[in-house]
Amino acid sequence: MKAVLLVAIGGALGSLTRYALTFVTSDSAAATLNANLIGVALAGYLLVLMERRGTQNVRWFLLPGFCGGMTTFSAITIEVVGENAKGFGYLVLTAVASLITIVIAIAYGRATIKAKP
Repeated sequence: MKAVLLVAIGGALGSLTRYALTFVTSDSAAATLNANLIGVALAGYLLVLMERRGTQNVRWFLLPGFCGGMTTFSAITIEVVGENAKGFGYLVLTAVASLITIVIAIAYGRATIKAKP
């Protein structure tokens, strides 16, 4: 039950963060892309940090919680086929940029986070 609450609270905060990013730009596709890239970068870095220093509770809160709430495939699909469809190219851009971002974030985490003492 504790894990469920941690994921729920983290998810709510992540979702609110994604929502707040819509005020940074008037383009919803750009806001979704930014949320996904920031969330994926954060997830990659936190993945390494949690392996080396984190507790399971913090991991639940941050990874499936906050990062899961901040990033969303449903928002991507709406951008691809919704009212103001950006098309297949947007989907490819999001997938490729997200993969590159997480690889960089994991490498950065490995280079900057020390192992548990």
